[in-house]
Amino acid sequence: MIELVCCDMAGTTVNDGGLVLEAFHRTIASLDLDETSATRAEAYVIETMGQSKIDVFRALFAERAEDANRLFEAHFVDAASDVGVSEVPGARLALETLLERGIAVALTTGFSPATRESIIDALGWADLVEVRVSPADAGRGRPAPDMVLTCALRARVNDVRNICVVGDTASDMMAGRRAGAGLTVGVLTGNDEAPRLVDSGADLILNSIALLPDELVE
Repeated sequence: MIELVCCDMAGTTVNDGGLVLEAFHRTIASLDLDETSATRAEAYVIETMGQSKIDVFRALFAERAEDANRLFEAHFVDAASDVGVSEVPGARLALETLLERGIAVALTTGFSPATRESIIDALGWADLVEVRVSPADAGRGRPAPDMVLTCALRARVNDVRNICVVGDTASDMMAGRRAGAGLTVGVLTGNDEAPRLVDSGADLILNSIALLPDELVE
């Protein structure tokens, strides 16, 4: 029996619309990198999509990581303001359905708590999901299991095998596996395609999180 569903945000429950990559592009441009370094950085960003943003910047820029992360967060907020923030169609209804069935729901993200909360406020989800976790709350970001396990502790899960992890990236699937989740679900509304999600540990592939409640019917 599933006790807790841990959902990624951008690309899974929140309509990305290219906002994350756009923020990364603006950040890289702000750092005045040469063409080769910029190309390498963008390739790494795509490869590690879903991971903690500060961890990505530490790997790319070392001592400039904190500045890069601040730029990224600011650029993301600006980009989101330009085009707006919206849910993946049917996401809210899916979360409400799970809650009505007595299944706890948590949101995880590689964004900082401040940016996470700004997205949640824009969606009007502050009263919808109580457990919301960023790497700063848990210790390490994806693909480490820390955020999933932090959600499990906050939701008072009795057995990690009763956790379902849902996400659109390989990092989401790996985090779920490493946390011991009983079910890892990849969705096709975000970054990675089905083969990569399966290779990274997905038990199930769905076109959208909107379809999840039907899959969890006992």
